[in-house]
Amino acid sequence: MVSVKNETNSPLTMGFTKEGEPFQDDFMAPEDIALDRQVKPELYSWGNLLPAGKGATTNKPMTAKLGTDAIAYLRVYRGHLNMLEILAISRGSASRVDVPLMPGRNDFVIVQRDGKLAVIKKP
Repeated sequence: MVSVKNETNSPLTMGFTKEGEPFQDDFMAPEDIALDRQVKPELYSWGNLLPAGKGATTNKPMTAKLGTDAIAYLRVYRGHLNMLEILAISRGSASRVDVPLMPGRNDFVIVQRDGKLAVIKKP
C-alpha cells in the first residue's frame, strides 16, 4: 500500500513507474508509454491528480514484479499536467521527484523546500 499527502501549494500529478525487467503495464513510465504505445502525448494522460492539502491511499497493495536490479518508484510532478508537459520534465528537475518504493506499506508527505519538491517518509 502507498499513501501520499500533498503539503505543497499546488496539485501533484503522480503515478507508479519501474526501472528494470519484467515489463508491467501498471508501472509504465510516461516516456515508455509515448515510445511503446506510440500515443499522441497531447491527447494522453498519465497518473493521478492529488490536490494541494489532500491525501490519497492506494485501494489495494501494489505488486511490482522486480528482477534482480529492478526498482519501483512513486513518481511525482508539480502541477496538473498532461503527458506532453510531463515528458518535458526530466529526473532531477525541481518539479519532479522519484521516490523508491519498499516492500510493505509506504507513507509519504510531499513538500516544497527551496522551490523543489521533496519527500518526507513517514515511519
